[in-house]
Amino acid sequence: MRRTWPLALAALAAAVMGGATPASGDAVESATRSTTATAAVCGSSSLNGPATPPTGAVVVPAGDNSGVDLRKANTTYYFETGTHTLGTGEYAQIMPGDGATFIGAPGAVLNGQGLNKYAFTQKATGVTIRYLTITGFIAPHDEGVVNHDSGDGWVVEHNTIRDNRGAGLMAGATNKIRGNCLKDNGQYGLNAYKAGNTITGLVVADNEFTGNNTDDWEQQVPGCGCTGGMKFWAVNGADVTGNWVHGNHGPGVWADTNNNDFLIENNLIEDNESLAIFYEISYNVVIRNNTIRGNAWKSGAERATKGDPFPEAAIYLSEADGEPRVRARTSKIEITGNRLENNWGGITAWANADRFCNSPASTTGDCTLIVGPTNTSQCSAPAIAGEPLYTDCRWWTKNVDIHHNTFAFDPSAVNGGCPTQYCGHMALLSNWGTYPDWSPYKGAVIQQKIVHGSNNSWHDNTYTGPWQFRVADMGSRISPGQWAGPQYGQDARSTFDGGAPVPPAIAEHDFESGTTTSPYTPWYGAGVARQTGNAHGGTGSLQMTGTQSGGSAVALDNFPGYSGVVAGTSYQVSLWYREAVATMPAVTWNVRWRDESGTVLRTDAISLAQKTAWTEAAGTFTAPAGATRVDWTFVWNASTAGPAFQIDDLAIRPGQVTKKA
Repeated sequence: MRRTWPLALAALAAAVMGGATPASGDAVESATRSTTATAAVCGSSSLNGPATPPTGAVVVPAGDNSGVDLRKANTTYYFETGTHTLGTGEYAQIMPGDGATFIGAPGAVLNGQGLNKYAFTQKATGVTIRYLTITGFIAPHDEGVVNHDSGDGWVVEHNTIRDNRGAGLMAGATNKIRGNCLKDNGQYGLNAYKAGNTITGLVVADNEFTGNNTDDWEQQVPGCGCTGGMKFWAVNGADVTGNWVHGNHGPGVWADTNNNDFLIENNLIEDNESLAIFYEISYNVVIRNNTIRGNAWKSGAERATKGDPFPEAAIYLSEADGEPRVRARTSKIEITGNRLENNWGGITAWANADRFCNSPASTTGDCTLIVGPTNTSQCSAPAIAGEPLYTDCRWWTKNVDIHHNTFAFDPSAVNGGCPTQYCGHMALLSNWGTYPDWSPYKGAVIQQKIVHGSNNSWHDNTYTGPWQFRVADMGSRISPGQWAGPQYGQDARSTFDGGAPVPPAIAEHDFESGTTTSPYTPWYGAGVARQTGNAHGGTGSLQMTGTQSGGSAVALDNFPGYSGVVAGTSYQVSLWYREAVATMPAVTWNVRWRDESGTVLRTDAISLAQKTAWTEAAGTFTAPAGATRVDWTFVWNASTAGPAFQIDDLAIRPGQVTKKA
């Protein structure tokens, strides 16, 4: 959602600097964390500045700095140990000159006293801020304390930015944000937005983001999409690497609206109340070699409590496109080399069928980068129903490549035990398109596109635990075997608890439960009955009887047959049979491949010769073009009426037949 940002009022601003009483934990707090290449920042010695001022620096004493001129360009200011304040006015702030540097001595604190809105403002370029604790500022909602006006070329390193309102830090083009502690700020740790969408070349590296969104803005403004550890808006080129993002009251890393060319790598993202990574209506990202654990417990549990089946995820791709027409270091949404452990969910790739440029379901005023962010009105009826606008006016969720990740899930370890009908899910899905009335994407168009026509692929991953999969719509919940089977073809060469998933059967009948014979029903001159005892496997089988001399047949009562058939896929069909009481006649088992309307496209026949002992009959057939369903009949001709034969353990499945002893 696009934000409108008030400007700092320069006429009212005082170009001053001040300090704060060190909060508990500033540069002394011990931080413990799990073993990782990412180091803790908050409370570490890396935040301590030089004990003596750099040569030529202007020394700024502790106390009230409202009378100090801090606006000079290309000047280094050294803040002595102690608390610095800026005066009592709400617009008392530092307005740096181009190329200015601000360095804190050990224990130097800049305190807004709960009175000043901003610490560093205006559009100077090349500003450097190091080794300061910046706290107690009261920036309004959607505004920031440090680099309020998103100046370009800023370097913000080794600072503690904590206990402020709004965002602790904003960002501009080519900013380098490294080695900072961004903690317990009211809205975000970092909000990377600049009017005109001109942020490029952003580096966010080796920081610690924790406890942000203390003001709980999603409760104050429901659905605002305005919280978390860090948020990016229309940033073209960002490296988010080596950060520890944990315990934020919302998402950890959130890129929203026409971001492009991101690298999110080697971060530890854990214990955030909502999603670990949220990449939304944006383009071209590599998410690589991150450790992501314990996220979205709160947001997932809230969905479960409401009975909301949407698959809350650790990584959420919402209308995210790998798009070669948008220049970047990759043309994919690539997620690789990550370890996801005991999050509420896994990865959800979602496309809202009703969300596109100029639709009321799109909460941003921007259009896609293909049409142009300000060209939303072009995406109107009737033109949007034809190319190129039909393709270019929406974010599709396409070219998603998820591979060589490790996904570990133990429901007993998630939030004290999570209900598996809601947690532990991977998802590739959309909704049924409904509005606006001029939308060309109504019905199942986007559901089919995201699953079968957008080059979205999971493969070569390692799973442990009872993972489930939601495909096409929220009402589906399928097994790894179904997910990897021919209907969806996902997770090729992946392993599930150490092995490959078993392809799901189109149909399996063992006649072990139930009192009816359905779906088997007499077609003509026949009867069917479930038998107990003397079965091939277990205790149940099905007996077929001729009720007349001459022809008899048994069919199924589930027209147009079993779904899930994929044209061009090889299927193994098998059953066990034997003579019943009387001499068994020659029987033909006719396997009929149908299209969705029920038209029989081809029939494959298997002969069942007389056998007095249980015998397997099997065949391998490739489903013909257009086939989506299958059913079968049994046909025989006997000279007398009476019991003819029994069947048991019938299966139709892709892959090899698994014979029972």
